[in-house]
Amino acid sequence: MRKYSFYKLITIGTTCVMLSACSATNNPNLTPEQNRQNQRNAQYNNTMGTGAIAGTALGALVGGLAGGKKGLLIGSLSGAALGTGTGYMVAERNQNQQMTEDQLNQQIAAAHQIALTAQSDAQQAAQQVDAAQKQLATLNQQIASKKISTTQYKRQLTKIQKTSTDLNSKINYYSEQSRQMHQYATLSKDPRFTQEAQQTDDAINRLKYAENVLATGMGAQPTGYSQTRG
Repeated sequence: MRKYSFYKLITIGTTCVMLSACSATNNPNLTPEQNRQNQRNAQYNNTMGTGAIAGTALGALVGGLAGGKKGLLIGSLSGAALGTGTGYMVAERNQNQQMTEDQLNQQIAAAHQIALTAQSDAQQAAQQVDAAQKQLATLNQQIASKKISTTQYKRQLTKIQKTSTDLNSKINYYSEQSRQMHQYATLSKDPRFTQEAQQTDDAINRLKYAENVLATGMGAQPTGYSQTRG
């Protein structure tokens, strides 16, 4: 009867440890990030407690069979220590994995923001190039009819050239961002990176098209330009 009572006490004790290691509930007074951290800590402690429980039960069983009540007590303590160590390693791995997932989600969120900005820049570039083409057409007519001088023409052309330079800078920037996204997609095996990279690539193609249209318009020699040069 005594041996049975001792086993019963161990069962009750381990059950209490298990209950104390339950996951934390959501606290409305905390920020979402603080609640997520509490959940991770609870999961960490729960894994630790589960390891100790398993070690205690196994140690008690082996100790009890080998040495009666005294062996039961020694086995319980040594099993708990060993189980806690095992639980610690598992908890560390789980927490590190969770942190890695958080970092991955942050990178994907950053990639998504870059893709959105690229799309917005591509849309704006189309509008800028359309306005620049109209301005070029007007300038070409003005210099052909000698309504403006070569100096005036070059001054306006320099402003349009800046638009072309800015477009090339954006193309280079987003091309590098896209390259990194494709690299992350390969390393992480996460298709979300691929989706954001494809959205960025689409924006890059639109930027390249706009820059090419602008460069073509700027490269066309207006009638009368060479005659008024000098």
